[in-house]
Amino acid sequence: MAASSSAFIEIRGARTHNLKRIDLDIPRGKLTVVTGVSGSGKSSLAFDTLFAEGQRQYLQSLSSYTRQFVDQMERPAVDSIRGLQPSLCIDQHQGVSSPRSTVGTITEIYDYLRLLMARAGIPACHQCGQPIDRQAPDTILASILRLPAGSRLTILAPMVLSRKGSHADVFERLTKAGLVRALVDEEFVELESVPVLSPRREHSISGVVDRMVIRADNKDRIEQAVTTALSLSDGLVAAHWQEPSGADSGETHTGGSERLYSTRYACVACGISLPEIEPRTFSFNSAYGACPRCEGFGYVEASSRSVCPTCHGARLRPESLAIRFQGRSIADIVGMPLDQCSQWLTQLDLEESTRPIVEPILKEIIPRLEYLQQVGLSYLTLDRPAETLSGGELQRVRLATSVGTGLIGVCYVLDEPSIGLHPRDTERLVAILRSLQQKGNTVVVVEHDELVMRAADLLVDIGPGAGRDGGSIVACGAPNRVQKISESITAQYLIGDRQVAHARSRAIGTDHPLLRITGVTKNNLKDVSVEIPLGRLVGVTGVSGSGKSTLVHDTLVQAVTNQLSNTKGTSHWRSLSGVEHIDRLIEVDQSPIGRSPRSVPATYCNLWDDVRKIFAATRDAKQRGFTAARFSFNTGTGRCE
Repeated sequence: MAASSSAFIEIRGARTHNLKRIDLDIPRGKLTVVTGVSGSGKSSLAFDTLFAEGQRQYLQSLSSYTRQFVDQMERPAVDSIRGLQPSLCIDQHQGVSSPRSTVGTITEIYDYLRLLMARAGIPACHQCGQPIDRQAPDTILASILRLPAGSRLTILAPMVLSRKGSHADVFERLTKAGLVRALVDEEFVELESVPVLSPRREHSISGVVDRMVIRADNKDRIEQAVTTALSLSDGLVAAHWQEPSGADSGETHTGGSERLYSTRYACVACGISLPEIEPRTFSFNSAYGACPRCEGFGYVEASSRSVCPTCHGARLRPESLAIRFQGRSIADIVGMPLDQCSQWLTQLDLEESTRPIVEPILKEIIPRLEYLQQVGLSYLTLDRPAETLSGGELQRVRLATSVGTGLIGVCYVLDEPSIGLHPRDTERLVAILRSLQQKGNTVVVVEHDELVMRAADLLVDIGPGAGRDGGSIVACGAPNRVQKISESITAQYLIGDRQVAHARSRAIGTDHPLLRITGVTKNNLKDVSVEIPLGRLVGVTGVSGSGKSTLVHDTLVQAVTNQLSNTKGTSHWRSLSGVEHIDRLIEVDQSPIGRSPRSVPATYCNLWDDVRKIFAATRDAKQRGFTAARFSFNTGTGRCE
């Protein structure tokens, strides 16, 4: 076809893997679907050629200093790609996500919720529940003077509370203020010889304003120290004290007790003070906001994990959880299903004083929640751990996030986003793909679903077969044009000449062995009992979020594994029978099969171990003293340097 570089992405001579020098023009700003039999070369074209070149070109645009921190990508096997836009890939790989990652953090909705709570939340005491007011300096002084007489007291000016950086400017400020010591990460140091702090780690720094013994005649000195600390740290002061123990060496130790005071927020009844409420107050990725017991994970390690007894899975400090917005803590908000959360935020009755603060934040949150619902994820909660999402769920979360960012002029490459979707939800998927495309983006989807293929502006069928028999463009054009091409296997299914074969019916007798599980109660399953005939192909279906994965992966797999290994533990089912008919259980999920970038099919199935032993047993290998390790590309002696 005739094409101009402004209207098309022109691929010429693509020969990655099994591609046979493919030439293809992909219309910019349109929805293109690449299909074909498994192994035909779809991913080689979309991901290993189109996306890889887009990423390589982007990295080449960065400075040489920046490029040294990222892996350099080789140019894909292609003659040229012209008119390529900045490219983003949304695939099914879990990626390198932290165990702390949640749906809220992936979509960045949690970042906006933290901002919302910091700007509009009402602080309360986590002990008595009373609203927290600001403390006056006189109140702070009176509280310190009530400490046990004779205690060794250190007045500190908190300058940095769990922040990353080297903080050289903080030490310089303390020195100019006339201080000679500081408390750095719970260690007292001299300001003349402060340690070099790692800029990538979180640090806490407090200036040592004065050290003294609590006595009645030291009141003026303590007052002066408190005033100095408040001025240095913008309203914060910490009292560190050790009660008298008899012998007094005159040295200051990090042991003892410490109390934080603030002219900003404090509970008069309990004597509890809070630092300034910031977005990081609600971050479980920072020691500033994370629960100190579980360190922000929500669970403590035990013998399948137990919920943290301090935060009860909310991941945050009690002080953070006590702050409320419209009567709800941030843990309450992220624990709501997405559809309920969206409805609650939409129907908020805001006061005129808070409306200018809250509404701009809600304009960022609510559309993102709506996009997640459009891709069939309304059943998820924002606190759902990312590691528990299926590959299809994770890809749709990323897809909704991409739409929410509002990027334009980008080429999105997606890998079968319909996986795991019920047909009811596929139409929603097509709608959000169209929404992404109508914003001015090019959308390229590797897909097998008929509804998605028929919705494409351009349908590209790769084939005709797999492996060596694939790698060519069999058909290309609008879906109604492609289905007229008889050479295309995809077209034969689209027009109905070929159909998926139905399994022949096989009766299940009354004496057929069954796997029975009863009383399953977990997530949204409500006392479910099922019977599964063994020796048969059994399908478990239902709309997204109906409980399929909870029943199969979270329940049946765990129950059968426990019984086969004779393992006892807490269970969320009532009874299990029929396991005596099972010798072994193998779970096949969407996790990547390789443990490292060097993994290949031969290493994954342990075939390579036997191959290495064969080579090590040859006469030449024995004469040279080569062992099986010599033929491994995972070790220094065998691999190509």
